[in-house]
Amino acid sequence: MAELFIEIFTEELPAIPLLKNLSNIEENWKNILKENRLEAEFDFFYTPRRLSFLHKDFALKQPDTKLEIYGPPLAIAYDLNNIPTKAMQSFLQKNNITSDMVKTALKDGKEVLFYEKEVLGVESSKLLENMVITLLCSLQFGKSMRWGNCKESFIRPIRNICIVLDNKNIACNAYGIKGNNLIFAHRQAKDTDNKQKSCYVTSIETYRNFLAQNGVILEQDKRKELILQEIKELENRHNIKVEIDADLLQEIVAITECPHAMLGIFDEKFLKISQEMIITSMKENQRYFAVYKDSKLFHGFIVVSNSFGGDFSLIVKGNEKVLRARLEDAMFFYTQDINSKMEFGSLGSISFMEGAGSLCDKIAREQDIANDLIALLNTKYIKCDESEKNLIIQALKYAKCDLLSQSVGEFPELQGIMGSYFAKDNGMDSEVCLAIREQYLPNGLQAALPSSKISAIVNMSNKLDTIFTLFNINKIPSGSKDPFALRRQVAAILRIAYQFGFDLSIKEICNLASKSYTNAKQDMLVEFMMERVYGIFPGVNPSIVRCVLLMGFGVAQSFDKILALASYFESADIRSVISTFKRVANILDDKNLAQDIVLNTELFETSEAKLYDNLMAYERKKNVEIINNTLDSESYLAQIEALFSLKDDLDSVFDSVLILTEDMTLRKNRIGLITLAFKAFMEFGDMREIAV
Repeated sequence: MAELFIEIFTEELPAIPLLKNLSNIEENWKNILKENRLEAEFDFFYTPRRLSFLHKDFALKQPDTKLEIYGPPLAIAYDLNNIPTKAMQSFLQKNNITSDMVKTALKDGKEVLFYEKEVLGVESSKLLENMVITLLCSLQFGKSMRWGNCKESFIRPIRNICIVLDNKNIACNAYGIKGNNLIFAHRQAKDTDNKQKSCYVTSIETYRNFLAQNGVILEQDKRKELILQEIKELENRHNIKVEIDADLLQEIVAITECPHAMLGIFDEKFLKISQEMIITSMKENQRYFAVYKDSKLFHGFIVVSNSFGGDFSLIVKGNEKVLRARLEDAMFFYTQDINSKMEFGSLGSISFMEGAGSLCDKIAREQDIANDLIALLNTKYIKCDESEKNLIIQALKYAKCDLLSQSVGEFPELQGIMGSYFAKDNGMDSEVCLAIREQYLPNGLQAALPSSKISAIVNMSNKLDTIFTLFNINKIPSGSKDPFALRRQVAAILRIAYQFGFDLSIKEICNLASKSYTNAKQDMLVEFMMERVYGIFPGVNPSIVRCVLLMGFGVAQSFDKILALASYFESADIRSVISTFKRVANILDDKNLAQDIVLNTELFETSEAKLYDNLMAYERKKNVEIINNTLDSESYLAQIEALFSLKDDLDSVFDSVLILTEDMTLRKNRIGLITLAFKAFMEFGDMREIAV
């Protein structure tokens, strides 16, 4: 075993593509090691200019192995006179062997020719060049480029490929270069002749030491720790609080080899504009961290430099100058928009989508959906009075106005947020402002949802129109393609409905499309929405989700019952449950379940009477909970536990009584009892659908 280290030295790699492909880089190298029978543990490090793989124990050659080669069956290899056939001769020639080297073996019940060949392992030094080239060719960062006379392409020009095994350099000729073990320091680490420092290294220790002494922190985790440590020191020194954006932090780690955090200051006058514009300008354009003091945005920022030595005060001044120019632009746009009083132009001039009218048309459709949704909610005792309805319609009227503003033109990610500021400045109700701000939530599966009922209805109306409209013009997602993120929007609608207790069934929600979206097929809409529920509960047995969805409960009920059933089956014997309900399925069909049940308790055997009595006791307790309106996932779980305690009674009836007896009076009574019990279970789902 020996040391192996590999460094792919490049021009500065763009952070986002690099971060997206980190797991692929490691996984691809693992696979290449496996394919070449050289599996070994390694550390992978990255900086903006290098991808490094460090193996402390690496085999100098592949292990020897034996290759088992199977030939034709004996019946084909020899004729009736036991003379070798052409098939036999072909097998010998193909493997360059003689007949005395051939054995026989059983394969698929037949005796076949068999040859075991010893394969000597190849020296690792002869394989590594091709392995590294294979790795580089396997990496897909999106856009790539060519440079010089190089025919191959990569995300950025490769300047050296260093492969050192057992203290010896292994040349790698690819990408227009002849790789060697010359390692380069930080760009600002210079020799006496003002050239970038470099060094020929032959071990992991000398490699690490050279980089550490010359401005390169190779380990990304150490760079991250250093940034956080220096930010903490700045917080303590200046009595401030820095907002650590995790994604931004990862990006800064990826673009620095020698990070140094510093505090910059901007003019307090810029705090008059919205803090989201300030933060977005700092974060998206300059990669600065926002700073707070006394729980308010502070006129400062944290910049992380990649400088190795030098005058850091000049770096701070340079960044302050750049940020000032950006904030001047932001203040100009914001001031102009405020003065416009939300009269930014006509949304009728902006097409929502080909075949779907303008944004004005979309707003009108959203308002119609909102009216229908409110009417539907009122039938579910979820009251939305006339004043709330007016606020919802007003919010929808102005929700898209900011799309024509200069602020959103400069910062598209702030649509809705800027609209809420403009609405507030125009004296609109705080609920309207909030609804405009929250119209696009959530931003991800676990992201925050709208925070008020009015915001929720505005949000749902917006998303429902988008879904219905695209189905109406036949732009339906297929396979993995979903360019308009309809799956995500459906998941958001369902989560919002659950959050606010909007107990509407999926079919009722889809029926909102029946009036104005006549080309949208109801059955396709219902199926599309139902499929999204599985994604909302990724860790739950899909058959549990299906058994609940088949009953057509409201969204709130469905989600609570899915959670309750999933919780129950974490500890229950699901196979036993399946067994019981298979027996039920063999007796009952939908016709049985639709019929009225009239039971004669005097005909009951002992096991039947016990099941009936316990079932009635369960129903009485459940009705008290319904009257007290205490139903949620926890109370459903308690109900399920009580209900499934009747499973033994149900099994006892099956074991002790002949259900399908020839006595039709008894048969009808017994089927009626089983049906009554099963209907209790069907209040949670069709248990016949549950599978392992």
